[in-house]
Amino acid sequence: MRNEEEKSKIELSVFEEFAIAANIGLIIGSAKKGNPDLGEPDIQCELAEGIVYFELAEACAPEFAAVINDAIKNNSASAVWGEDVSANTIKNKLRKKYQVSEPVELLLYLAGRSALPEDVIAAQISPIISNDLGPFRRVWLFDQTARLLAS
Repeated sequence: MRNEEEKSKIELSVFEEFAIAANIGLIIGSAKKGNPDLGEPDIQCELAEGIVYFELAEACAPEFAAVINDAIKNNSASAVWGEDVSANTIKNKLRKKYQVSEPVELLLYLAGRSALPEDVIAAQISPIISNDLGPFRRVWLFDQTARLLAS
């Protein structure tokens, strides 16, 4: 498993790649880790419109993550079957509450640990977010290209 510091570095890196791919108008150097103790989402940044927060979630099969982590730790390899939990992840994120007055967007990203391809994940998530975006003004999917799923 990743510790919080590793997770923060990965999220900032993924977010910056996403911001470039999506051309969202990120002010370079403004992205920083949000403070969860203050009820902030994962990333705070400045866009041309002002401050915006992003909550990030990885589309990940937990079984894949465990085998990958074990392979790195023990320098070994094994086969595994896994189930993508992106739909459940999105449902959980939609129930979250944040203590910020600025807009919050959700970014679901793929990092090679998902059991499903991007198009299938998008098809599974679209019905979930079709009527309710929870606390988010927009929902994105990112895997080398950025796709706006809902706004």
